[in-house]
Amino acid sequence: MIKKEFPILEFDGVSRPVVDVKKYLPPFVSCVSDMCLITYFSDVVDSYERVFKVNQVFKIRTEGVRPRVFLMEAGAFKKPVYVIPVPIGAPQAARVVEAMAALGVKKFMVCGGAGTLDDSITENKILIPTSAVRDEGTSYHYMPPSREIELNKKVLTIIEKTFLREKINYQHVKTWTTDAIFRETADKVAQRKTEGCNVVEMECSAYYCVAKHLGLMLGQILYAADVVMTDAWDHRDWHDKYDMREKLFELALKCLLAF
Repeated sequence: MIKKEFPILEFDGVSRPVVDVKKYLPPFVSCVSDMCLITYFSDVVDSYERVFKVNQVFKIRTEGVRPRVFLMEAGAFKKPVYVIPVPIGAPQAARVVEAMAALGVKKFMVCGGAGTLDDSITENKILIPTSAVRDEGTSYHYMPPSREIELNKKVLTIIEKTFLREKINYQHVKTWTTDAIFRETADKVAQRKTEGCNVVEMECSAYYCVAKHLGLMLGQILYAADVVMTDAWDHRDWHDKYDMREKLFELALKCLLAF
């Protein structure tokens, strides 16, 4: 490995990992599905658990709060699908995908929210991030340095066909993925907008890079949440949009079943 001026640029795509990801799975857990829905809507998962639509089957082993892994039967044929509510952040996103891939999962969908960089994207808009600016650290351990990463074209086609079948209006967006929510400065917002970014969030570029590195099918859909502008921030009460969050959860599930 060649030493670079900045450590984040020292991508190692040759030597083997020292830590075995399978150690993060509980012993004697067997894979019952090759599909996993990752969501940032814990309120939806909690609601589904109360009415017995999902059942917790295990937790991913880690320090601190362990991600809960649920199982549900989905679609007309009642196919088993893993469902995992996760906290924000690219490192946790990579950890969950790695662990579930080690279990045997090959197909992933992610649903969450994103801040819009202008208020022209209404809060009822459903978004497909087709590319992401890699302004986080995790992705640089999975793919060589680049400014952006694109969504797998095959996955994009499946999502679009699903939305067309469900008569869903949507918008393609380029997202700015960042680690530091409180360092989304006015000048950075302006810069990202000149690059064509429509929204900002904290995981997308990591998801796409991890999926490409591991050879997985993975897509993500978002809904327009708060507004992050150069001169102001509008919360838009986005955490209270339960109906929209449940709708996105169900759409992500339908996309996943189409993989």
